[in-house]
Amino acid sequence: MISQSGPQRYISDNEAYDQLPGFMASLNVKNVLFLHGTKSLAAAKPYLPEWPAEFNVTDVQFNGECSFEEIDRVKAIADENNAEMVIGLGGGKVLDTAKSVTTGTHRYLVLIPTLASNCSPWSAISVHYKENGEHIGHEIYNETANLTLLNPKVILNSPIEYFVAGIGDTLAKYYESELIFQKLPEDQYTVALTISRQMANNCREVLMKYAEQAVEDMKAGRLTPEWRQVAETVTVMAGTVGGWGDDYGRASGAHAIHDALTIFPQTAPHLHGAKVAYGILVLLAIEGKTDELKRLLPFYRTLNLPTNLADVDLADASDADIDKLAATAADPHTQMHFVPTDEPVTAEVTKQAIMTVEAITAETATATK
Repeated sequence: MISQSGPQRYISDNEAYDQLPGFMASLNVKNVLFLHGTKSLAAAKPYLPEWPAEFNVTDVQFNGECSFEEIDRVKAIADENNAEMVIGLGGGKVLDTAKSVTTGTHRYLVLIPTLASNCSPWSAISVHYKENGEHIGHEIYNETANLTLLNPKVILNSPIEYFVAGIGDTLAKYYESELIFQKLPEDQYTVALTISRQMANNCREVLMKYAEQAVEDMKAGRLTPEWRQVAETVTVMAGTVGGWGDDYGRASGAHAIHDALTIFPQTAPHLHGAKVAYGILVLLAIEGKTDELKRLLPFYRTLNLPTNLADVDLADASDADIDKLAATAADPHTQMHFVPTDEPVTAEVTKQAIMTVEAITAETATATK
């Protein structure tokens, strides 16, 4: 087991970005590649310091997907400009691309999240997609970021749907790892695994306690302690689960459902964390935990997280479509194989779980009317 706790340096403050020029100077870098999206740069620009004259900064617009084509494009620009540091500013796909560009090189890595939608700012993982948004896989790197900067004001003013999706993605940290930890013999527990499990428990506790209030605070533009707790749980605490726990705390069944959903183009408008949230419900059905599934539904409905196929634009899915979804999620090469059930999670088991979720959500929706 390999534990990577997080970035070498982390600063969370309304003036966090002001640390950047001094950090660059302390490393004696001269050539910097700055990778960002259009919206992310517009959100962060009021807080970004001017680039000092002694630095040569190559500005690179992100193309939208953390694909191998995009990684190769940015790498070529970095090579051409002798970049000694890559700064990634934006959402998870921008940050994952920056990680993929610097891994295995001499280049320093700085990550500046502008959304609280996943744990990419903290983790040593990049998730890769095709140019059309279809999931390919992920890679775990030997390196973590040299510096991660989080400005709460920037994230507070980001689109609310990304924040809600981040809550869904982070909730999976608990539900994907808990059965693994439950089945782990006590004599195999290390301090690292104890930290990982505690952080997974904390993720669920913080979200169930504060998430609804945090969403209301964000809608009202209030930077409250509750909102900040949730935002940093999504970006920081979530990353420590897999960082300390390795395969014991990594993504499993819920993410396998997300990955399978990406093969259906109609699900593309739904964010990563929202699809993972739906995957949690399917995972609970696979594990036979339908009581817990039912307990989560009011929370999901308050936050407008997807609870069934219709909510991810698969209301018209045919039986063949559901077979395809189930078979893709249950493929032996997916993260579904991390689910420690007594019997293998086959395509048929996964399909039955999907149909169980459909039945329970229909039943509970009728009961609440």
